[in-house]
Amino acid sequence: MKLFFLNPPHVLPIMRRYMCSYYSPEYMLPPTDLLSLATFVRENNKAEVKVFDAIAEGYDLKGVLQKIADYAPDMIVVLMGVKVFGDDLDTIALIKEHFPETTLTIFGYYPTAFTSNLLEKIKVDLILRSEPEFPLSQYIDRMETGGAIDGIAGLAGRTADGLLFDNKEQRIEDADALPFPDPSLVTMKRYEEAFLGGPCGAILSIRGCPFSCSYCTTTYGRYVTMRSPESVVKEMKYLKEKGIKTIRFLDDIFTCDKGRVISICKGIIESNLNIPWTCLSRIDTLDKEMLDWMCKAGCRRVMIGIESYSARVLDRLHKGISPEMINPKLELIHKSGMKILAFFMVGAPFETEEDLEETIRGALDSPLDFIIVTSIEPFAATPYFHQLSDQIAFNLVPFKCEYKDPDVYRIANARRQRLYRRFYLRPRILFIHLLTFINNPWRTLKLLRAFLFPTKT
Repeated sequence: MKLFFLNPPHVLPIMRRYMCSYYSPEYMLPPTDLLSLATFVRENNKAEVKVFDAIAEGYDLKGVLQKIADYAPDMIVVLMGVKVFGDDLDTIALIKEHFPETTLTIFGYYPTAFTSNLLEKIKVDLILRSEPEFPLSQYIDRMETGGAIDGIAGLAGRTADGLLFDNKEQRIEDADALPFPDPSLVTMKRYEEAFLGGPCGAILSIRGCPFSCSYCTTTYGRYVTMRSPESVVKEMKYLKEKGIKTIRFLDDIFTCDKGRVISICKGIIESNLNIPWTCLSRIDTLDKEMLDWMCKAGCRRVMIGIESYSARVLDRLHKGISPEMINPKLELIHKSGMKILAFFMVGAPFETEEDLEETIRGALDSPLDFIIVTSIEPFAATPYFHQLSDQIAFNLVPFKCEYKDPDVYRIANARRQRLYRRFYLRPRILFIHLLTFINNPWRTLKLLRAFLFPTKT
């Protein structure tokens, strides 16, 4: 069987993952969800696979349609975005119109959350729920042997007589059993980590997130499976042998198990890998011992979801941290020798001017090196969405998920720019980033423009 795995085109440089999609004006990470899925069926089913990242390659829909026609696959597998889900629905509708006889399969956060509704409303043949590897692999097996497909866990679609089926997913218990996603399935030179260069590889070593933030979509839910430290270090070696120069850990919270993190770091050091890496973390999972090991093992940047310094906002978001613990933990990262990037979210309907001022004061008093500020989005099926459902206009097809009051967006955008300007336009921060600007002038200017004057996605 020939399969064409697609990261769909978009008018903006969008980075897609199973649990999120976001505007990335200058730096791209590889489409690891697609690479993992394609590698798995290539190894398990001996399928012929092609992964095409239309965003990284700069292709529009016309060019993608030609690529599909040239490859002539038996199946097209599309990773659907979250924030750009409506645009992606339009894209797959046109793909199906051009290739009506080719099996069209989709996966991602919204296809998992609204599986049956989507099958009823759009022209798609299969949906892979949650972790996609085993449902797709078993489907290929059944197609080759002539077995029934409507009993495969995690698979949804139509039987031969047109009846819909939607089978609950089963999480993968042994994460070490999955093969390493092959980065050479895409053009590796297209991918870089911000200000660290490339080619950049990406590793997902934890699936799921144990925390209960109300706004978050998470990678495959709250149930957590972790790969062994040995497997993680082995994949880092594998990526380095493939020509990768820097690595991003995509785990929702890389640092949620201190012992595991330290074991990984010791393995990196013992293997003399000497490759820089970055990761996502949470304030309340950090301590000095772990951070010192991370720095010794090559971690160059820790990315933290702070969201707000207002206790009231943090409580409403079910963040599970207090403002008082944030900056002391950030100081630990700073003293260990790693750079710190923090994510903030502004503009929730319940956020006040006083809340925003608390966030600005906290950020200005912190040792943060970089910040990224977004407007908080009401992603459907999250607790945050349900909390504010009377204030949100939602429709699945055609897709709409937005605040009913347009002033929410106007206020959020103004607050976003205020926080950016108050943080970055300070002598200390400008001096710190002078070398970054000298080494990357064009990219720095593009990023600054994108952050201060955002493009609506």
